[in-house]
Amino acid sequence: LPEPLSPLFDELYLREGLELSIDAVMALFRMSYFRLEDFACRPFFTTINGYAYSRANVKVNWRTLPVLLGAWVGGVRVMFREGPVYWREQALPTHLTTIERWKAADAARAPDKRLLAGVRELAVEDARYWFACALMIGCAKITDALLGRFLTMVVRGRGLTSGMFLRGFPSPTVDAEVELEGLAERIRSSDELRTLVAVTPAAGLPEALRSTTIGEDLLTAFSRYLDRYGHQIYNLDFVAPTQTDDPLPVLLSLKAMVQQPDHDPRARQRAIVAERDTLVEETARSLDPLRRKLFRVLLGWAQRFGPYREQALFYMGAGWPTLRRLALELGRRLVESGSLLATDDVFFLETPEIEAAITARVTGQDRPDLARLAHERRELRENRKRLHPPPVVPPEHKLRFGPFDMSAWETQRHNEPTGAVLHGFAVSPGRVTAPASVIRSPADFSRMEPGTILVCPTTTPAWTPLFTQARGLVTDVGG
Repeated sequence: LPEPLSPLFDELYLREGLELSIDAVMALFRMSYFRLEDFACRPFFTTINGYAYSRANVKVNWRTLPVLLGAWVGGVRVMFREGPVYWREQALPTHLTTIERWKAADAARAPDKRLLAGVRELAVEDARYWFACALMIGCAKITDALLGRFLTMVVRGRGLTSGMFLRGFPSPTVDAEVELEGLAERIRSSDELRTLVAVTPAAGLPEALRSTTIGEDLLTAFSRYLDRYGHQIYNLDFVAPTQTDDPLPVLLSLKAMVQQPDHDPRARQRAIVAERDTLVEETARSLDPLRRKLFRVLLGWAQRFGPYREQALFYMGAGWPTLRRLALELGRRLVESGSLLATDDVFFLETPEIEAAITARVTGQDRPDLARLAHERRELRENRKRLHPPPVVPPEHKLRFGPFDMSAWETQRHNEPTGAVLHGFAVSPGRVTAPASVIRSPADFSRMEPGTILVCPTTTPAWTPLFTQARGLVTDVGG
């Protein structure tokens, strides 16, 4: 995770929810017909100084290696065959049904314990969905890597990357951009709205729009946009506001789009698809029949599973706006009873502590000790944000599969602490020179300058409104 965790998220999502995911992983590999006990396999999740890590240690020797390799192949086969069906037909519908059920709850009238139950269920359900999402990411990542290795080894000297063949597919992220561009076009078509949006700071736009009839209509359309896409998250921790909770980043992007009348997401997507398909044919024609056949097979796999990644990730955190509404209502009540200092301090207590605060409220008592504890944990988390988490723990650890060094498959490049050169992964091809806009969090979105290179710690679908203003992207984590 790109920043340290809040205590309630750590407790519910990692310690409870992902334990269920571990069970699901074990069930998946048991379908490969081997006994985990034979390999002393012990996967676990932990938090170190506020950051989350996962690890699986497998004891391997030359006797068990062939069996483990066969089991791994079988597990991958099951993942590709069963994973998409499990995500599409079981995990996603269950995920969305749970969210809708709690979305319909009247938070203002619900008892304290009912609010806490909703927070817990939504957090654990999201962690369950994360397992299904991870299957889709795994399918996309493996097929992407196979295509990339083929291009590196067989089609040399042309600078081809797998990303050049995996662009332009439909996705909810593109749909969100198209809908936001539709709102920008409505503003551009009205002199009144265009002037209002131009002279009003983004933070004041909702209030300014309410002052006019035509602005009210636009605000209603903007609310519908947030209802469909506002759950998009900036990190996995529900302590961070979503776009629904704080629409300022979206409003900033909307203002920028209004100033770009030639911006057409669908036209750009069609151009990208045309470039991609032309490149596919050019590459295929340059290969001999055998390699052309292999290229087509690997390309088919990558293009089949690649789009699943964005589709699955779009629903990550879909329950966060509802979860936060329930939690903040509970936090408001605990502030009134004297057990918290701020409503969002509820995220800095764990379940037994929240239950103790609820009990104190019922009996007319306060718990100032819990208020102090939440405040101390909040300050600790803020201090930990200044720390850079190592890519692996221990830092010198190398990824291995039995006797085989697998460090070439690591997802971070190792860089020296000092020096003028940074090594990373080229996700998309090209070369560009421009000033940089360093955006560390959504709070900095207003500092994004159009035509610059976006430099940021992480990217999620919620960051994509900034991409239309950027000439290039450099990020620590994300895709």
